[in-house]
Amino acid sequence: MGVLSILISAVAVVLFYMTGQHSLMILAVTAALGSFWTWAVLRKEPQTAPKWIQWINLAFTIIAIVLLFTGIAKLYEY
Repeated sequence: MGVLSILISAVAVVLFYMTGQHSLMILAVTAALGSFWTWAVLRKEPQTAPKWIQWINLAFTIIAIVLLFTGIAKLYEY
């Protein structure tokens, strides 16, 4: 998903910071960094990048989406 996954993770980081959920914020930062790393590798070497990096990118994207919805739910919980 590229930059969209990084943006989703960044929004989740902000939401968890606002709600005081620091452990989930650290997980969202990890997802953002992982998404950025895999995006950079896939962008730089699209033909020679191994398939497992694409799977890691997909995993970080799914984690970021789940964290975004969790952050939205935590925001409206208060």
